[in-house]
Amino acid sequence: MKKEKRYYQIRIDYFWLSILAVIIVISIIIAYYASAHEQTSSQPVSTKHRADIDVTFDDLRSSLENTSECYLCGNAEESLMSYFRNFDTIGLISLNDWYVIDFPLKNYDENGNEVESATSTSFLSGNTGEISYSSDGTPSRGMASIDVTLPENYEIDTNMLENHLCQNCLSKVAASLEYRKTDGENKEAIPLCIVDFKTLEIYSLQDYWRAYFVRDYYVEMDFDDNIVRTEVFYLSERQ
Repeated sequence: MKKEKRYYQIRIDYFWLSILAVIIVISIIIAYYASAHEQTSSQPVSTKHRADIDVTFDDLRSSLENTSECYLCGNAEESLMSYFRNFDTIGLISLNDWYVIDFPLKNYDENGNEVESATSTSFLSGNTGEISYSSDGTPSRGMASIDVTLPENYEIDTNMLENHLCQNCLSKVAASLEYRKTDGENKEAIPLCIVDFKTLEIYSLQDYWRAYFVRDYYVEMDFDDNIVRTEVFYLSERQ
């Protein structure tokens, strides 16, 4: 016996309302998953997988028995700081061999007296065995620069610093060596610093710095692979 076919009637307005409701639900679901995917894919890799690490050298301890032989504040024959302390300028120190390079911003005679009438331009280059460098300056214009090229995979020699600096000077140098890197990044402290010959204060040459003032001197830094470029401008007060 055949079953009788049955037909149901639906009002046309109910039919289109049902279709519209289904479309809205599907649209909401698609928009939700699209938004979730966009938020996930737009997150920087560094925030998802890496974290910044601050590397410090607070644990450095001086082993120098005679503090008068400190390379920074003392009179050690191996250091030129006793000579440069006569100058009211700033310089750069290669920390692994304590090689001091002054920014030629002023002219001095042999007794450390400034020669204001001099208008010469100076240029100097060399290789210390640890670094190679070039410096130039025009004192009459109050500008000078030093470029330092570091060897590949160059690291700070902390033993050298602990053996030749008193604790006070070692702490200042250690503070200048602090740097930041991402987790897993192959990066070391740059074994260079800026020194104020007048105050013996030490300033950082790590790559998160780009500029700062040292008294009347404005210092700018640029980093290109293993080359550190430093420009200094003497901004004296107008009389």
